Amino acid sequence: MCVAGGKIELNPPKVGPSPTVKQREAYATVLHSSEAYVCGAIALAQSLARTGTTRDLVLLADSSISLRARRALITSGWIIRDTDRIHNPYAKKEAYNEWNYTKLRLWQLLGYHKVVFIDSDIIVLKNLDVLFGFPQISAISNNAWRFNSGMMLIKPSNCTFNMFMENIDEIVPYNGGDQGFLNEVFTWWHRWASRVNYMTNWNNMTEEMEMKNRIFRSDEVYGIHYLGLKPWLCYRDYDCNWNVKGNQIFANDVANERWWEIHDSMAPELQRFCLMDKGWKARLKKDRASAKKAQFEDKHWMIKIKDPRQHL
Repeated sequence: MCVAGGKIELNPPKVGPSPTVKQREAYATVLHSSEAYVCGAIALAQSLARTGTTRDLVLLADSSISLRARRALITSGWIIRDTDRIHNPYAKKEAYNEWNYTKLRLWQLLGYHKVVFIDSDIIVLKNLDVLFGFPQISAISNNAWRFNSGMMLIKPSNCTFNMFMENIDEIVPYNGGDQGFLNEVFTWWHRWASRVNYMTNWNNMTEEMEMKNRIFRSDEVYGIHYLGLKPWLCYRDYDCNWNVKGNQIFANDVANERWWEIHDSMAPELQRFCLMDKGWKARLKKDRASAKKAQFEDKHWMIKIKDPRQHL
């Protein structure tokens, strides 16, 4: 993809790599603005390593990620690349999406022929290396015509990145974030099966829930994408999204168990990055009390918490 005369040109991808050039490929994630997702990134690296991949694991980190956290991330398997944040012109000041255009920096990973980006609220359960055989952009669908940018294959390119920057104020994202921006640019994209990036959301709390539970227990799913409150922000006893009105469509105890399987395989010094502070524990207690008062039918608020993290 290049910009010529102010217009975006989409060049068809070449079929197959050059026989004389070894192509480098990598999995990548991005951390910016805070350390809230460090635990998730460590778990993601742990899960990728368990699949036996030989690709590099590259993490783009801005100045908000401390030396202590960087050391843990390197221990977990990430190669750290320093980066600068990119402001989202359509986000309000201090909003959750104020700096999520930093994801566009992925196109500056010029040492790699292809990159599979994975959000750090995802764990990988099966080897995904086959995805590198797809062209840019490949992803699962959010609906009939838009893709989810939480996991996607991209081809680093200065030309593409410069086009992003030149048009950043003109391209209006449908959802106010990076996913909306990228969907406006890459209107032609390649669809992966939903089980590659299987999201924890549904509307039907009976039949669909049972179907999801079966899939989460099986070897059908390649990656689980945790929406709503993340597993490391909950106790391991159950998905705490159950206790928040409006978040119950993201709650799934079986999916929560799969994340904790990855957590338990992490070294103790890495698990420490998944502890919760007093303020967040108070938030969970308040949510349980609200769920009890509302007498939520799922009755998760009745479960006695045994997770030792509540005392750490």
